[in-house]
Amino acid sequence: MWNKFWALYKKEIAIIFSMPIAYAVISVFAVLSGYFFANIANYYAMISLRSMNQYQRMMMDLSMIEGIFRPYFHNVVVIMIIMFPLITMRLFAEEKREGTVELLFTYPVSDLAIVLAKFFAALTVFAAMLGCGAVSFLIFRTTTQFEILPVLSGFLGLLLVGAAFLSLGIFISSLTESQIVAAVISFGVLLLFLVLPWLSQSVGPEAGKVIMELSITEHFDSFAKGLFDTSDIVYYLVFITLFLFLTLRILETKQWRG
Repeated sequence: MWNKFWALYKKEIAIIFSMPIAYAVISVFAVLSGYFFANIANYYAMISLRSMNQYQRMMMDLSMIEGIFRPYFHNVVVIMIIMFPLITMRLFAEEKREGTVELLFTYPVSDLAIVLAKFFAALTVFAAMLGCGAVSFLIFRTTTQFEILPVLSGFLGLLLVGAAFLSLGIFISSLTESQIVAAVISFGVLLLFLVLPWLSQSVGPEAGKVIMELSITEHFDSFAKGLFDTSDIVYYLVFITLFLFLTLRILETKQWRG
Protein backbone atom coordinates (compact mmCIF):
# COMPACT_ATOMS: atom_id res chain seq x y z
CA MET A 1 0.00 0.00 0.00
CA TRP A 2 2.74 2.44 0.94
CA ASN A 3 4.42 2.27 -2.46
CA LYS A 4 1.10 3.13 -4.09
CA PHE A 5 0.49 5.83 -1.52
CA TRP A 6 3.90 7.36 -2.28
CA ALA A 7 3.15 7.38 -6.02
CA LEU A 8 -0.21 9.09 -5.43
CA TYR A 9 1.38 11.54 -3.01
CA LYS A 10 3.99 12.60 -5.57
CA LYS A 11 1.23 12.95 -8.17
CA GLU A 12 -0.80 15.20 -5.86
CA ILE A 13 2.26 17.32 -5.01
CA ALA A 14 3.01 17.76 -8.71
CA ILE A 15 -0.57 18.82 -9.41
CA ILE A 16 -0.72 21.26 -6.49
CA PHE A 17 2.56 22.98 -7.35
CA SER A 18 1.71 23.12 -11.04
CA MET A 19 -1.04 25.63 -10.22
CA PRO A 20 -0.51 29.30 -9.32
CA ILE A 21 -2.87 29.03 -6.33
CA ALA A 22 -0.28 27.10 -4.30
CA TYR A 23 2.37 29.79 -4.74
CA ALA A 24 -0.21 32.53 -4.12
CA VAL A 25 -1.36 30.94 -0.85
CA ILE A 26 2.20 30.43 0.39
CA SER A 27 3.24 33.96 -0.60
CA VAL A 28 0.21 35.63 0.99
CA PHE A 29 0.69 33.58 4.15
CA ALA A 30 4.36 34.56 4.33
CA VAL A 31 3.55 38.26 3.93
CA LEU A 32 0.67 38.28 6.44
CA SER A 33 2.46 36.20 9.08
CA GLY A 34 5.59 38.34 8.73
CA TYR A 35 3.52 41.50 9.01
CA PHE A 36 1.77 40.31 12.17
CA PHE A 37 5.03 39.17 13.75
CA ALA A 38 6.76 42.49 13.05
CA ASN A 39 3.86 44.53 14.42
CA ILE A 40 3.46 42.40 17.54
CA ALA A 41 7.22 42.47 18.21
CA ASN A 42 7.34 46.24 17.72
CA TYR A 43 4.41 46.78 20.07
CA TYR A 44 6.03 44.52 22.67
CA ALA A 45 9.30 46.47 22.41
CA MET A 46 7.44 49.79 22.76
CA ILE A 47 5.53 48.65 25.84
CA SER A 48 8.67 47.20 27.41
CA LEU A 49 10.60 50.41 26.85
CA ARG A 50 7.79 52.52 28.27
CA SER A 51 7.61 50.31 31.33
CA MET A 52 11.35 50.61 31.88
CA ASN A 53 11.21 54.39 31.55
CA GLN A 54 8.49 54.58 34.20
CA TYR A 55 10.37 52.21 36.53
CA GLN A 56 7.33 50.09 37.07
CA ARG A 57 5.76 46.96 35.75
CA MET A 58 2.59 47.28 33.79
CA MET A 59 -0.33 44.98 34.42
CA MET A 60 0.34 42.89 31.32
CA ASP A 61 2.88 40.08 31.35
CA LEU A 62 5.95 41.32 29.47
CA SER A 63 7.43 37.88 28.82
CA MET A 64 8.02 37.13 25.16
CA ILE A 65 5.69 34.15 25.35
CA GLU A 66 2.73 36.29 26.40
CA GLY A 67 3.84 39.46 24.64
CA ILE A 68 4.90 38.09 21.24
CA PHE A 69 4.65 34.37 20.66
CA ARG A 70 1.14 33.67 21.94
CA PRO A 71 -0.52 36.60 20.09
CA TYR A 72 1.41 35.73 16.92
CA PHE A 73 0.40 32.07 16.92
CA HIS A 74 -3.26 32.93 17.49
CA ASN A 75 -3.14 35.42 14.61
CA VAL A 76 -1.66 32.73 12.38
CA VAL A 77 -4.64 30.47 13.18
CA VAL A 78 -6.96 33.19 11.88
CA ILE A 79 -4.89 33.46 8.70
CA MET A 80 -5.14 29.69 8.30
CA ILE A 81 -8.94 29.81 8.51
CA ILE A 82 -8.95 32.27 5.62
CA MET A 83 -6.34 30.50 3.48
CA PHE A 84 -7.01 26.79 3.98
CA PRO A 85 -10.29 26.55 2.05
CA LEU A 86 -8.27 27.63 -1.01
CA ILE A 87 -6.03 24.59 -0.53
CA THR A 88 -8.68 21.95 0.16
CA MET A 89 -11.50 23.10 -2.13
CA ARG A 90 -10.16 21.32 -5.22
CA LEU A 91 -8.89 18.08 -3.70
CA PHE A 92 -12.01 16.05 -4.48
CA ALA A 93 -14.52 18.60 -5.80
CA GLU A 94 -12.52 19.33 -8.95
CA GLU A 95 -12.01 15.67 -9.79
CA LYS A 96 -15.71 15.00 -9.28
CA ARG A 97 -16.68 17.95 -11.51
CA GLU A 98 -14.28 16.96 -14.29
CA GLY A 99 -15.16 13.27 -14.08
CA THR A 100 -11.58 12.19 -13.37
CA VAL A 101 -12.57 10.67 -10.04
CA GLU A 102 -13.89 7.59 -11.87
CA LEU A 103 -10.47 7.17 -13.43
CA LEU A 104 -8.87 7.58 -10.02
CA PHE A 105 -10.92 4.69 -8.65
CA THR A 106 -9.79 2.42 -11.48
CA TYR A 107 -6.24 2.54 -10.09
CA PRO A 108 -5.21 -0.55 -8.09
CA VAL A 109 -5.04 1.44 -4.87
CA SER A 110 -7.22 1.59 -1.79
CA ASP A 111 -9.49 4.49 -0.91
CA LEU A 112 -7.38 4.99 2.19
CA ALA A 113 -4.25 5.52 0.10
CA ILE A 114 -6.10 8.08 -2.04
CA VAL A 115 -7.34 10.05 0.97
CA LEU A 116 -4.00 9.95 2.76
CA ALA A 117 -2.13 11.02 -0.37
CA LYS A 118 -4.33 14.09 -0.78
CA PHE A 119 -4.18 14.85 2.94
CA PHE A 120 -0.39 14.68 3.20
CA ALA A 121 0.07 16.59 -0.05
CA ALA A 122 -2.02 19.43 1.39
CA LEU A 123 -0.11 19.11 4.68
CA THR A 124 3.14 19.51 2.73
CA VAL A 125 1.89 22.82 1.36
CA PHE A 126 1.10 23.90 4.90
CA ALA A 127 4.56 22.82 6.05
CA ALA A 128 6.02 25.13 3.39
CA MET A 129 3.83 27.92 4.76
CA LEU A 130 5.10 27.26 8.29
CA GLY A 131 8.66 27.32 6.96
CA CYS A 132 8.03 30.85 5.71
CA GLY A 133 6.62 31.79 9.12
CA ALA A 134 9.70 30.39 10.86
CA VAL A 135 11.89 32.87 8.97
CA SER A 136 10.60 35.67 11.22
CA PHE A 137 11.78 33.79 14.30
CA LEU A 138 15.19 33.10 12.74
CA ILE A 139 15.65 36.79 12.00
CA PHE A 140 14.41 37.71 15.48
CA ARG A 141 16.84 35.19 16.97
CA THR A 142 19.81 37.08 15.50
CA THR A 143 19.02 40.13 17.64
CA THR A 144 17.19 38.69 20.65
CA GLN A 145 17.79 35.65 22.80
CA PHE A 146 14.71 33.62 23.63
CA GLU A 147 13.87 30.05 24.56
CA ILE A 148 13.42 27.75 21.58
CA LEU A 149 11.10 25.24 23.26
CA PRO A 150 8.03 27.53 23.50
CA VAL A 151 8.45 28.40 19.82
CA LEU A 152 8.67 24.72 18.87
CA SER A 153 5.56 24.10 20.96
CA GLY A 154 3.71 26.83 19.09
CA PHE A 155 4.68 25.46 15.70
CA LEU A 156 3.72 21.93 16.75
CA GLY A 157 0.34 23.31 17.75
CA LEU A 158 0.00 25.08 14.40
CA LEU A 159 0.87 21.84 12.60
CA LEU A 160 -1.82 19.95 14.52
CA VAL A 161 -4.40 22.69 13.98
CA GLY A 162 -3.50 22.81 10.30
CA ALA A 163 -3.85 19.04 9.96
CA ALA A 164 -7.26 19.24 11.65
CA PHE A 165 -8.37 22.05 9.33
CA LEU A 166 -7.17 20.11 6.29
CA SER A 167 -8.97 16.90 7.30
CA LEU A 168 -12.19 18.90 7.68
CA GLY A 169 -11.64 20.68 4.35
CA ILE A 170 -10.99 17.40 2.52
CA PHE A 171 -14.20 15.96 3.93
CA ILE A 172 -16.22 18.96 2.77
CA SER A 173 -14.55 18.84 -0.65
CA SER A 174 -15.69 15.22 -0.99
CA LEU A 175 -19.32 16.28 -0.53
CA THR A 176 -19.62 18.54 -3.58
CA GLU A 177 -18.35 18.99 -7.11
CA SER A 178 -18.17 22.78 -6.79
CA GLN A 179 -14.87 24.22 -5.58
CA ILE A 180 -16.56 27.49 -4.62
CA VAL A 181 -19.18 25.71 -2.52
CA ALA A 182 -16.47 23.61 -0.86
CA ALA A 183 -14.43 26.73 -0.06
CA VAL A 184 -17.39 28.70 1.34
CA ILE A 185 -18.63 25.83 3.52
CA SER A 186 -15.11 25.10 4.76
CA PHE A 187 -14.59 28.74 5.69
CA GLY A 188 -17.93 28.89 7.48
CA VAL A 189 -17.31 25.72 9.50
CA LEU A 190 -13.77 26.73 10.42
CA LEU A 191 -15.04 30.15 11.48
CA LEU A 192 -17.64 28.44 13.66
CA PHE A 193 -14.90 26.51 15.45
CA LEU A 194 -13.08 29.81 15.98
CA VAL A 195 -16.04 31.51 17.68
CA LEU A 196 -17.06 28.54 19.84
CA PRO A 197 -15.40 30.06 22.95
CA TRP A 198 -17.60 33.14 22.55
CA LEU A 199 -20.72 31.02 22.04
CA SER A 200 -19.94 29.11 25.24
CA GLN A 201 -20.47 32.31 27.23
CA SER A 202 -24.10 32.58 26.15
CA VAL A 203 -25.16 29.13 27.38
CA GLY A 204 -25.23 27.37 30.71
CA PRO A 205 -22.05 26.30 32.50
CA GLU A 206 -22.39 22.62 31.62
CA ALA A 207 -23.14 23.24 27.95
CA GLY A 208 -20.45 25.91 27.87
CA LYS A 209 -17.90 23.42 29.16
CA VAL A 210 -18.83 20.96 26.41
CA ILE A 211 -18.57 23.67 23.75
CA MET A 212 -15.15 24.70 25.02
CA GLU A 213 -13.97 21.11 24.79
CA LEU A 214 -14.96 21.12 21.11
CA SER A 215 -13.12 24.36 20.38
CA ILE A 216 -10.04 23.97 18.20
CA THR A 217 -8.53 27.24 19.38
CA GLU A 218 -9.10 26.40 23.04
CA HIS A 219 -7.00 23.24 22.69
CA PHE A 220 -4.39 25.22 20.78
CA ASP A 221 -3.87 27.81 23.51
CA SER A 222 -1.63 25.59 25.63
CA PHE A 223 0.72 25.14 22.67
CA ALA A 224 0.75 28.90 22.10
CA LYS A 225 1.84 29.35 25.72
CA GLY A 226 4.71 26.89 25.26
CA LEU A 227 3.03 23.98 27.05
CA PHE A 228 2.57 20.39 25.93
CA ASP A 229 -0.69 18.77 27.01
CA THR A 230 -1.32 15.19 25.89
CA SER A 231 -5.09 15.71 26.07
CA ASP A 232 -4.81 18.47 23.45
CA ILE A 233 -2.70 16.24 21.20
CA VAL A 234 -5.26 13.43 21.56
CA TYR A 235 -8.05 15.88 20.67
CA TYR A 236 -6.39 16.82 17.39
CA LEU A 237 -5.53 13.24 16.48
CA VAL A 238 -9.13 12.17 17.10
CA PHE A 239 -10.43 15.16 15.09
CA ILE A 240 -8.15 14.35 12.14
CA THR A 241 -8.96 10.63 12.22
CA LEU A 242 -12.70 11.31 12.42
CA PHE A 243 -12.89 13.51 9.33
CA LEU A 244 -10.54 11.34 7.29
CA PHE A 245 -12.75 8.38 8.24
CA LEU A 246 -15.88 10.29 7.19
CA THR A 247 -14.19 11.13 3.89
CA LEU A 248 -13.55 7.42 3.33
CA ARG A 249 -17.21 6.69 3.95
CA ILE A 250 -18.19 9.31 1.37
CA LEU A 251 -15.86 7.75 -1.19
CA GLU A 252 -17.58 4.41 -0.70
CA THR A 253 -21.04 5.74 -1.58
CA LYS A 254 -22.65 5.20 -4.96
CA GLN A 255 -22.61 8.90 -5.79
CA TRP A 256 -18.85 8.62 -6.26
CA ARG A 257 -18.84 5.21 -7.91
CA GLY A 258 -21.43 6.26 -10.40
